Amino acid sequence: MAKIIPYQTNRFQPIDYKRADDQIPPQPAGQLDLFNTQVDQGIQLPLAQNTFELALKLDLHNDPSAERYYLKSIENHESTAHSLCNLGVIAAHKQKMALAIDFFTRALLEEPRHIESHFNLANVYFIAGNIPLSVLHYQVVIQVTPDFKDVYFNLGLAYLEMEDFKSARINLQHYKSLNPDKNLQNLNLILESLASII
Repeated sequence: MAKIIPYQTNRFQPIDYKRADDQIPPQPAGQLDLFNTQVDQGIQLPLAQNTFELALKLDLHNDPSAERYYLKSIENHESTAHSLCNLGVIAAHKQKMALAIDFFTRALLEEPRHIESHFNLANVYFIAGNIPLSVLHYQVVIQVTPDFKDVYFNLGLAYLEMEDFKSARINLQHYKSLNPDKNLQNLNLILESLASII
């Protein structure tokens, strides 16, 4: 009997501070600026430079009002693609996959090379079982940003689903080479299994 190796795709990628604005350093976990804060819904947050940043800070605190501020950011034409992408991540986490696809594709209409939206859209298609579409979007990510590590792992899993074992092995080995310090015990088992197949 074959040994079943559990695996799942790497998680959805919301836009973070570095992507939104390179001048804004992320706050250390649990630490807020004591001199530059505002109160919103009872939560003390560092002052945001725009609506998107406020939405993001609320989102990082798991505050449901973040969605309202992402929508307001879109109305204000501030970081529209980023806001749509993060709304898609929120929808995906709520298992509202059709809505997530809508948000990610709208983000891509705003910014066709929006890497996080391609990656997240590929993940939604993977979960929905539309593997060829997931592969297409993973390949776009690699084309635009070849150093995006997680895409190689997810693409390898997509090729596994398609029973293209050679392509799966190539992508999983590349992911492993990009993460030399990471404990990849399950990945090593998958690669060993692939080596015996190919």
